[in-house]
Parts: sequence; structure tokens; C-alpha cells
Amino acid sequence: MNSKKRKVVCINADISFLNRKKKELRQKNLENYFYPFDKYDDAIDFVENQIDKNAKRVHYILLDEKILGHQLANSLDKLSGLSYYFDKLEVIVITNNNTNDLRNKIMQYPFVSAFLVKPIPENYIEFLISGIN
Repeated sequence: MNSKKRKVVCINADISFLNRKKKELRQKNLENYFYPFDKYDDAIDFVENQIDKNAKRVHYILLDEKILGHQLANSLDKLSGLSYYFDKLEVIVITNNNTNDLRNKIMQYPFVSAFLVKPIPENYIEFLISGIN
């Protein structure tokens, strides 16, 4: 059974993580569904300028809280305005900072579907792309 592949934008400050995931996904012929960025603004620019031009949609944003720090709330507000570019806007926030205060702030956004503590499971991005078969 072949399910529809989903596109994942991954915004993470750890370039080695992004490169490792890119390599792993290339080996599984899934690299065309993975858009890695180490800068938030570059990822937003990509969504606004490349996704629309190609009539594609993004399915998930995997967002490292560390990349934004105290700007996280403002950045999540900006993401809510980009819903046109998504099939259904789903943001997954990953963090090293597992506090109830941060979790409560992040989970108040209806489009944040998960709050994950690092390290994320090794095959998590592959699962997001491939879904359940």
C-alpha cells in the first residue's frame, strides 16, 4: 500500500542534525519531501515564495524552540498567517526546555499539534513524511 507522502519543513539550529536527516532520507528516496533550514526567516521565505510558485503545500513544520528563544510566541503568530501554504497547518515544537510554563504557552496555539522533548525519535521525520502504511 502506497500512501501519499507529506512535506516537512524542519527549522533547527543544529546543522549536523539537518545534514544527517537529509542523508538518511536520501537513502530512502524521501529527500524531496524534506526542507531543512537553520534560520527561521529563510524557512518562512521558502514557504512564501517557493511553495506557492510550485502549487505545492507543506504538511508539517518541525520547529526547534531553541532557534527562536524568547521570540517563539511572535514566530508562532506569524506562522498562523501562512495557513494558505499548508494543507492543514501543523507545527511540532521540539525543545530541550521541558517546563510546564513553556508547554502551556506553546500548546495554546491550535495549530501546534505536538510538543516534543529532544532528542526526537530517530525515525520521526520519516514517519511524518510517510505516515502510517
